[in-house]
Amino acid sequence: MIETDVLPRPLYKFLINPKYPSMALFNQCCYIAPFPFSEYQSLYFREVLLGNVALPSYENMMEEAQALLNRKPDQPLKYQYALHLEQFTYNKQLADLTSTECVLENDMDKLSELYDVVRKDRGKQPSKYRNKEYAYCPKEGAF
Repeated sequence: MIETDVLPRPLYKFLINPKYPSMALFNQCCYIAPFPFSEYQSLYFREVLLGNVALPSYENMMEEAQALLNRKPDQPLKYQYALHLEQFTYNKQLADLTSTECVLENDMDKLSELYDVVRKDRGKQPSKYRNKEYAYCPKEGAF
């Protein structure tokens, strides 16, 4: 594992140290909704430790970890773990790998939409977006 000034790498599934698979570093990604993100990471890692989910070989974990690091080659290293809207797909993948019912599955798309709306508002009005109340309007199907 290489420690840099911004992130430890490589991490399999943004979580597990391939060299020491009983070691996990949670919430290493940025631009995420931290509570659902860490919940699905912890559920996945628990299943790994219990032996209910088998990890691939060291070589395969390293290969996948490197692919995750190289998925945005035009971005600086500190943004390689920036997930933004990808986090919701990641959460679903971890839930599928553990055969865990995705608690937020029905709301994951709505949560993703809310995250995107807040992100855009933050860009437009960084000093005011926190004061805005967001509500889902079922008739319009939007926030």
